[in-house]
Amino acid sequence: MGNSSDYLRSDTSPRQVDKAWDMYVNSGVLLENSIRGVIGDSWARCIEGGVDPSSMQTRLMVDDAVYQTLINKNSQLLKAAKPVMEQASDLLAESGSMMILADRDGICLHVEGDRKTVEDGHDIHLCKRANWSEHAAGTNAIGTVLSVGLPVQINTTEHFCEGIKSWTCTAMVIRDPGSQEIIGVLDLSGLSSVFSHHAQALVVEAAGRIESRLVRIKLEETNRLLNAAVTTFSSPTRDAVMLLDKNGCLVKANEHVASNLAMRGVKFNGKGQSIIRYINNDLKMSKTEWLRSEWIEPVMEGQDQLGSMIIIPSPHSASIATRATLPSDTNSFADIIGSSSILQKAVKKAQRLAALPVPILIQGETGVGKEVFAKAIHATSSNCKGPLITLNCGGLSRDLITSELFGYVEGAFTGAVRGGKMGKIEAASGGTLFLDEIGEMPLDIQANFLRVLQEGEISRLGEHKQRKVDFRVLVATNRDLNHDVKEGRFRMDLFYRISVITLTIPALREHNSDIEELVHYFAEQIARRDGTLPKKMDPDFINVLKKYAWPGNIRELQNAVECSYLMCETDTLTSKDLSDEFLSMSCKEVQSASIKDRLSSDDNLSLEDAERIIIASALKTNKGNLTKAARQLGIAKSTLYLKLEKYGLDRNLAIASN
Repeated sequence: MGNSSDYLRSDTSPRQVDKAWDMYVNSGVLLENSIRGVIGDSWARCIEGGVDPSSMQTRLMVDDAVYQTLINKNSQLLKAAKPVMEQASDLLAESGSMMILADRDGICLHVEGDRKTVEDGHDIHLCKRANWSEHAAGTNAIGTVLSVGLPVQINTTEHFCEGIKSWTCTAMVIRDPGSQEIIGVLDLSGLSSVFSHHAQALVVEAAGRIESRLVRIKLEETNRLLNAAVTTFSSPTRDAVMLLDKNGCLVKANEHVASNLAMRGVKFNGKGQSIIRYINNDLKMSKTEWLRSEWIEPVMEGQDQLGSMIIIPSPHSASIATRATLPSDTNSFADIIGSSSILQKAVKKAQRLAALPVPILIQGETGVGKEVFAKAIHATSSNCKGPLITLNCGGLSRDLITSELFGYVEGAFTGAVRGGKMGKIEAASGGTLFLDEIGEMPLDIQANFLRVLQEGEISRLGEHKQRKVDFRVLVATNRDLNHDVKEGRFRMDLFYRISVITLTIPALREHNSDIEELVHYFAEQIARRDGTLPKKMDPDFINVLKKYAWPGNIRELQNAVECSYLMCETDTLTSKDLSDEFLSMSCKEVQSASIKDRLSSDDNLSLEDAERIIIASALKTNKGNLTKAARQLGIAKSTLYLKLEKYGLDRNLAIASN
């Protein structure tokens, strides 16, 4: 390809390109240096692929069923791209252009932009469901950028098909943050008479923002997957257990995988590639003697499948699990990071409660670390030599909670695994059962669980045999169970049974003095995991984190630090490494607090004065963009114009004076 800038640079006029195209299409001759190298190569691919140069539009469209399948398959890409595309809507309307998101095959998934341009796009099938790969639509930014992998702008006559020659389009590929494989394309298109030819920088910047959002989304989904699978990985077993994401990529494997597979004649390289390709290809999987379909189980969160679990039975034992003892850990509370008085008060109370053989209700907002406290309590209790079995009741269907808690025998229902399955209650016997989000448990299952606590016996689904169980129960919730009892959503008798003692974990905003210590702890953990030296912390980085209220608490802080680590290209974390989404939320939070302070500082403030302050603040937050300011204020843009005139506000003056 040579120098990429020479390959992509355009020094020819539309008339010269049109003349070269006419000669090439009619005689197959392309004069040297008559067009850009990237265009010449694309035209050659079009001729070889049998593309009709007289086509007036793309020749391929997918039907609604295929399109919906693609939407589901590219859910992460769409989740990352839509906010970026919507934020550019004002600019697109003003420039008479449209922005298109396509998948790795060139199928258009989502469109934003100027209404008139979008309507014009339908004439050439530049719309959802259309295939804009080169073999379907000839030379065009979407198809050509998929071929070269570099940002490309195709100007009017450079298009191969006649019907598209009045358009100019610019595109950039979007790559997977992990594998760096191309997963999509972002395109900016418009009619040449109104379209700006300086769009390449905008597209490259927007594609970069989408890739940054993908990093955060993938981290969040990986954490959800790990949380959903934590019970399986924490249960002692001799079976090989592998956790894979939705794309079949290995996320986690236990210590038995390598030896288990070696006994079956399969080499495990630590990345799981030799197995993953079988999972992604059903035909190959069915021909593989050692891998059986019944070993693959979906990992669910409510109705969402987060990934898959492969559980390969140990060649030495047919048992589902073999319980091992856990050594007593008198220093387990050291995993709770923070030296603030309010947090240490909760820690000291938990240490005292650990020695008492009674149920404990752990209360606190989502992400405060309720499970960390539960693990510490178990490790220092008299049950520490038994297992700690956990189950998150949130987002699970009634049937799934029932089977997870009580287990089942073979044939109990359609889909039951061969040999049956031990439930969490039975697995916890001799140890501790920790039920997170207990408030989400359906009422009828609450009654069955209460019966187990009262009688110390359990029956698996599909059998009448009573099995003796003896375990300590810890439960957690972010709900007000007292209120739920009054509303009839939680059984009073079960509430009093599980809440003998209550332990409340403070929200992070109540002990934000611990943020710096937590950030350094997370940084050390990431460095240890990746085998690198911990990064330094710029004081401004810590200050920005301390000013935020952290509605997601410690879990949200951990995600923010890990995301910043991935984006940081130096040895020092700064506020610039924080994601755009976090900085935006933090800015709005500070701005909101500022408005409240100003409104509350003057008791004699009139309604009109308050309205003027709020409008001026909205203008400042949105940098004078009236459309966004009106949207934030919840009023029409025309109403905002009237308010500006009424209060004598100018968008630029408002920014400068506030």
